[in-house]
Amino acid sequence: METGGAVNPTALGGTVRISKRRASIGVTLGLITLAGGLLVWTFAYAGWQEAWSALRALHFWQIALLLSLNLGIVALFSARWWYLLRLQGFKVPFLSAVVYRLAGFGVSYLTPGPQFGGEGWLLVLLRRRHAVPLTEGGASVALDKLIEILSNFSFLGLGLLISLWLGIAHPALSAAMMLPMIGLLGVLFLLFAALAGGILPASWLVKRLKFGLSAIGRLLHLVAQAEQRSAGLIRQHLAQVIALYLYSLGIWVAMVGEYWLTLHFLGANANLSQTLFSLTAARLAFLTPLPGGLGALEASQVAALQILGLGASLGLSLSLLHRARDLFLAFLGVFLGSLMHLRPRSRVPERPALDTRSVYPSRLPEEYDS
Repeated sequence: METGGAVNPTALGGTVRISKRRASIGVTLGLITLAGGLLVWTFAYAGWQEAWSALRALHFWQIALLLSLNLGIVALFSARWWYLLRLQGFKVPFLSAVVYRLAGFGVSYLTPGPQFGGEGWLLVLLRRRHAVPLTEGGASVALDKLIEILSNFSFLGLGLLISLWLGIAHPALSAAMMLPMIGLLGVLFLLFAALAGGILPASWLVKRLKFGLSAIGRLLHLVAQAEQRSAGLIRQHLAQVIALYLYSLGIWVAMVGEYWLTLHFLGANANLSQTLFSLTAARLAFLTPLPGGLGALEASQVAALQILGLGASLGLSLSLLHRARDLFLAFLGVFLGSLMHLRPRSRVPERPALDTRSVYPSRLPEEYDS
């Protein structure tokens, strides 16, 4: 509505909200269509009866063993985060850290996006149950995620190199995926080096963007504080952080072994290069914005095992088994995390944030100083 040529701010704000809502609905419908199309192609291309027969042939002890191995892998990932918390001086019980990380996985898996989304719940659980300040918890989660992403993309780069070297996939396809992978991996290592060298991008933005004490300003301030804590942690314990990266690569050895064992139980005689190629395809599927890689995982496994000559139906049975396993772990994590969340808050007073200014002397703007 206009009065004297002026635009009504209320009407303009309502128009913006409607546009955002329509865009959100459009993106959601697009993701549903994409996931549905991939699932339709997968089930139409692969033999459903053969896949179901392979799944029915599994013994209970085989399923129990695979589930136990995956819980063990969750514990291995949790140990990295638990150790980072101990480096910061927070002695969170190891079993609690495992449950929290499993809860975070459940949220990330069940929501749209490439395996992100559960980190906020980790911070809430740390503060609610162990009086860990948000900045310190954020530093541990952020650094743990950075190490995880570095190790993940290192493995994916290795898998693509193997597929390119052995000629498993079309060279043009492997090269097209390899270039952005190398670029992204380079950016991540540069970010790690920047933090180790005291270069803080988020803090730099906070100093220059004038958000004041608005909600966005407080959020950016929290991110900048977590970044400072992470940089301080890296600079104080550089050798341990590098060791955690190497440790994360070792976890991938366990994941490759679990994946090979799953193929073996389903009747496939896959060698190491075939296992690495198909596992790489599965992990790439989780980089899509679909919840849990829905549709992308199934299609990737059917296509990968068909390329390897192991059969599309085997790829379908493999993806369905992994889907059932991940859904079980996700719902288990959300359930256990909810129980932990509902327990009374820790009576221990919140610990003060660790001082990292001796490690990194840069200050945030005075209006943000505490």
